[in-house]
Amino acid sequence: MLRATRVLFSANPLVSKTFDSAAVLHRATPADTVNPAELFGSVKKAVLIGVPGAFTPGCSKNHVPGYLKHYDQLKNKGIDLIGCVSVNDAFVMTAWGKDLEVGDKITMLADPQGTFVKGLGLDFDASAALGGHRSKRFALVLENGKITKAFVEPNNTGLSVSLAENLLNEL
Repeated sequence: MLRATRVLFSANPLVSKTFDSAAVLHRATPADTVNPAELFGSVKKAVLIGVPGAFTPGCSKNHVPGYLKHYDQLKNKGIDLIGCVSVNDAFVMTAWGKDLEVGDKITMLADPQGTFVKGLGLDFDASAALGGHRSKRFALVLENGKITKAFVEPNNTGLSVSLAENLLNEL
């Protein structure tokens, strides 16, 4: 049996970083853009989850639904905003958000060319399964726009360290 290892705290080069002020993500449409540094810097405490692909089984059955299920607990731990980013277009992310019934609990964010996740070093070549470069599965905790904890799946797509249940235990 493989044992997942956590990637977090000071050992992770992501900790203490802020998002690129020039980065752009899309919300409902390609014209509806947002700067992640501004979005996550505008709240005291936030979580950003990254997923390899919208509508994929692990993302749709476990990862995002876990954050919906534990939404109230996350809010009680001081999380003001939950975002979900994937290397998909805005229309796919919007449709997926509706399918998962995220409502206003999770802000769905599209990274169409993968430049945002690549800038964080959180992309990988998923050409064989998903047709190109995608986001690794991860969960980042941010305080005032600065990454304070990073949970990155050791095999890029697994469902262990980045799950909501794990994150709750670390908050």
